[in-house]
Amino acid sequence: MSAKPLWLRAVIRLERAVGEPVEAVVRTETYFDVMTTVTRATKGAKRKVSGASTRGLHLLNLPAGTDVRNLRDQLARMERRLNQLSEHVEELD
Repeated sequence: MSAKPLWLRAVIRLERAVGEPVEAVVRTETYFDVMTTVTRATKGAKRKVSGASTRGLHLLNLPAGTDVRNLRDQLARMERRLNQLSEHVEELD
């Protein structure tokens, strides 16, 4: 009797049958060139969609995600400054 169950041997054989050709492809320069191009295209498309949605929301006088993020950052800075001033006042008392 073998140490590995039959189902495990079948899974390993299937994985190797599929995995070896895939591994051979992802190690090529062509794969990296294609992935670089796809990544750049995806990033560009996301930037265009984001810009269009931001403009559309502003036309409707609604805040975009960047507006909310900027307000959140500004609020965090104000909270830190308020804490500093509170500490300063406590030191003076």
